[in-house]
Amino acid sequence: MYGKPVAEEIDARVRAGVAEFKARHQAAPSLAIVQVGMNAASERYIRKKIESCARLEMKAELHLFDEQISGDALRKEVARLDRSPRFHGILVQLPLPRHIEEATSGANKFDVFDAISPAKDVDGIGREAATDLYRAQQSRMRFLPATALAVRRMMAYYKVETEGKLAVVIGRNDITAKPVVLMLGGRMCNAAALWIHRYVSPAEQALLIRSADIVVTSVGSTQFVITGDMLQPRAVVFDIATRVDEQGKLNGDVDFESARQVASFITPVPRGIGPVTVAALNENLLRAARFSAGEDAFGYTF
Repeated sequence: MYGKPVAEEIDARVRAGVAEFKARHQAAPSLAIVQVGMNAASERYIRKKIESCARLEMKAELHLFDEQISGDALRKEVARLDRSPRFHGILVQLPLPRHIEEATSGANKFDVFDAISPAKDVDGIGREAATDLYRAQQSRMRFLPATALAVRRMMAYYKVETEGKLAVVIGRNDITAKPVVLMLGGRMCNAAALWIHRYVSPAEQALLIRSADIVVTSVGSTQFVITGDMLQPRAVVFDIATRVDEQGKLNGDVDFESARQVASFITPVPRGIGPVTVAALNENLLRAARFSAGEDAFGYTF
């Protein structure tokens, strides 16, 4: 399952929508990207986001903060950007530094997420977006997180059936695995969704992966690799992990060459889910701009 045709389909709709929005309002949809510290995979993804926005005649502005910034200070900076009328959307690039991710006093990552107002939460990480995803009322959702939206768009494009299937989601990332498991197990997809992570024993992980009709993996570690012999024959595999190795090459969680011999559908890394995630963020940014002008209705169609 290559991402390019899906991303191009999304971008065509967004490009037309941006032209209409600019004609009515003499302004382009605008995104503020918050990055803390340096991370090779994050930098690559942010660069793609900025390039993609420019190609579609939208604006994206990077705000880079020192890795030592406190959670409280970061929350204030995000709130400041959120208040600015210059930006229709705010995106906090993950991961954040460990002292914010795991804070036991002061602001933690969820406090930072909640500093983004629901109308500008284009990556769907705040409290209201989480509630929408939990309820899974597709026709009433404001923002579906970009990676989950990308997976859903690819499922629709490649006609991947989900209802009644066993889906196993691997990893605990707040903007990838968590939204995807709720989407798959909820009203949007009606699968039997199981969530596994480092606290599940390796033996149990192997058993569940082998049983899965659909595997979505987002670990991003050299210590975790899925090979073809771990999969059920004809399984559908979405590799949404990203890590950059010492040679600067982008990798996922799946040994693509062995897994492709077993899977019915599989996303490569790169050229798989990545470009669709960027396109999905563009889609959400245009939605945010339209919401700011009172033009758009909530909900998604697939």
